[in-house]
Amino acid sequence: MRLVVTGGGTGGHVFPALEVARHAVEEGAEVCYFGSLRGIESRECKKAGIPFRGFRSSPLQRPFTPSGIRSALGILRSSAGARKALREFQPALIFSTGGYAAAPILAAARTLGIPIILHEQNTVPGRTNVVLSKFARVACLVFEQAATYFECETTVTGMPIRRELVEAAGREPGERFLTVALGGSQGSAALNEAFLTLAMQVGTDQEEWLQVTGPSNFETCATALARVAAPPNFRQKPFLEAAELAEVLRRADLVISRAGTGMLCELALFGIPSVLIPYPHAFANHQYENAKVIEAMGGAIVLPQSQLTPENLAAAWRQWRDDEGKRAAARAALQSWVIRDATDRIWHIIRANAR
Repeated sequence: MRLVVTGGGTGGHVFPALEVARHAVEEGAEVCYFGSLRGIESRECKKAGIPFRGFRSSPLQRPFTPSGIRSALGILRSSAGARKALREFQPALIFSTGGYAAAPILAAARTLGIPIILHEQNTVPGRTNVVLSKFARVACLVFEQAATYFECETTVTGMPIRRELVEAAGREPGERFLTVALGGSQGSAALNEAFLTLAMQVGTDQEEWLQVTGPSNFETCATALARVAAPPNFRQKPFLEAAELAEVLRRADLVISRAGTGMLCELALFGIPSVLIPYPHAFANHQYENAKVIEAMGGAIVLPQSQLTPENLAAAWRQWRDDEGKRAAARAALQSWVIRDATDRIWHIIRANAR
């Protein structure tokens, strides 16, 4: 079977798509990743050994505006190239995790009658998935709350999590209470600044701190750390590859992070409670809506960026630090929610719908 996987722009779209691609290859499928020339997918495909075809794409804009017209024209041009590439590759199905990179690919697939399976990771779906759901066979969901937005069949499959993390999931607590800041694949300046301030305010030799800054923020964060009296046991890393992340998550007692679904599911897999600071400019405020679901099950404290003060962050941190029972209850709730075999569930849906 030939399979095209698409979706991209950010790690939240690319990593689950790549996990499905890797699984499909192991099951004997011939896979090609169609993505944006501007996103991270070309680099990640090269690392994973997945063939890649790149197309020009840009985020969808509101219709009937100058930027919307330019966006629509760009999608039409990219769709023509995608249509040619799809005719050459002749896939049995398109699997898409959404994002603007997928729009021209799915538009071309629809004109060629190629079956489409969508994966939606957020409580509030992105524009690409909603607009093109009327042409899809099935939308695979992480949050059941998203089902009402779709015009096709839906099913909750969970989030494809990188196998390096699934295989390493477990708990190896250290002697010190380890708090980790994770800003996602693009990092977060607001989170990084707040994290250093927190560690300086409350840190003792009984705690350990790891700040994963994001590659583009590392120099700024290192400079900021050099200008102050470094808190005890404070480390910085620009980025964590999957194996490194697994090692860190096995030891972490608390994570302070954005609220992208990939991150939420990885934390749930390891049963790690969190303080979530949703990215305030995400489409339809979907990170906040995602975070509230995790908070409702007892797995997180949500702190909107507009309320991100040193006092509020320290108060949220202490709620977790000082209550081992609360952390244990969160671990149980998170691990009962996360779906460990999401990739395999999605693969069965792909096989059932391939032409």
